[in-house]
Amino acid sequence: MPRLVLTRVLLLAATFAAIVALALHGPIPQDPDYHRFADSRVVAGIPNFWNVLSNVPFLLVGIYGLLRVPRLEFGRTRAGYIALCIGIACVALGSGAYHWAPSNATLVGDRLPMTIAFMAFFALLLDERVVADPRRLGLVALLLLGVASVAYWNLTERLGAGDLRPYVLVQFLPLLLVPLILLLRPSRWLDTRWLVLALVGYAAAKALEHFDAQIFAMSGVVSGHTLKHVVAAASAACILRAVPARAAAQPSSVNQSRGRR
Repeated sequence: MPRLVLTRVLLLAATFAAIVALALHGPIPQDPDYHRFADSRVVAGIPNFWNVLSNVPFLLVGIYGLLRVPRLEFGRTRAGYIALCIGIACVALGSGAYHWAPSNATLVGDRLPMTIAFMAFFALLLDERVVADPRRLGLVALLLLGVASVAYWNLTERLGAGDLRPYVLVQFLPLLLVPLILLLRPSRWLDTRWLVLALVGYAAAKALEHFDAQIFAMSGVVSGHTLKHVVAAASAACILRAVPARAAAQPSSVNQSRGRR
């Protein structure tokens, strides 16, 4: 069986298995303890100050990515790449607002940009290595799926029967499928080394999030959740670096070219 066909079969099988498993699992409500973070210190009148401030790197990474848009080497990456950059930048705003006043209502604004970033990245990878998407239909479909998963969770929470299953699928299934794609499919333009670094960084970020309280108790200075934001932003930067772009023109070379005119 050709490797491309094998990859597609495995991806479809894994997706089907994940959907069936979540369907059989039953509704997953939002854990109320999710909104409780180890470091709740108030600084300059801002609650959860360090968890709010540590979102700034997402904004910087998103802006950095947008500045690379004119230099992208492959035009077909433009739409997905821009969506990815916007999603990353908006994480700073959504997550910052959520950590300022943690609740299910503000968590919607936190999760929406994350799903946009996840889905945009996944669409870029699928287009490059699995299913060509010149018309960007896959990108649009994945973005809509991501937004719908958050909207569905929010609606079910408001109705008193919260269900995170679609959001869990959208957030975590791509993270299981991406390593499979990287193993089975060769790179065409995305730099695999940066993508592997991004996966390692994201895994580290989730570990920091899980051990939020323990890290804060040991350090007494910084919490695991605060570090998670910084590491996750660095992982996002790695994904942006994986998308090839021409080097920025050096000032000296620009001046020389002007002198020849």
